[in-house]
Amino acid sequence: MNKSELINDSLIELNVEAQSKEEALKKVADLVLKAGCVKSAAAYYHGMMEREKNSTTGFGSGIAIPHAKMEEVVQPAICVITLKDAIDWKAMDNKPVQLLIALAVPTEHEGSFHLKLLATLSENLMEDHFVQSLLSARTKHEILTTITGIFTDKGEV
Repeated sequence: MNKSELINDSLIELNVEAQSKEEALKKVADLVLKAGCVKSAAAYYHGMMEREKNSTTGFGSGIAIPHAKMEEVVQPAICVITLKDAIDWKAMDNKPVQLLIALAVPTEHEGSFHLKLLATLSENLMEDHFVQSLLSARTKHEILTTITGIFTDKGEV
């Protein structure tokens, strides 16, 4: 799958107002629905919340990677939102979250594709320059360039 099919400007939102994890995930679900990647914002939201019950997706350094694999996802997507104010996410480092990189994966892609996507993101989130590029981004284009830049030179995941 080509990286331009996974994320575009319609899947990025800056300075989103949310007071809680639940509210932030509802904003993500609405954005992914609006971009045409899921059939139901409510189903995607509940999928992400179910995943959060298993263990936190708060990766650390102010970033969370909420995700859901479900048949209501019609097109795999990466959605990125920055929060106006950081919120408690019960992250691994106990720091509040300011940026969400949400994944929407159809059940037919849940195997190696899903794992490769998570692995690529996780590996890059261990790199300070990648994290700082995301956290300091002020435009959708900066986020888009940073995210797409971590995939192979061929542009495929």
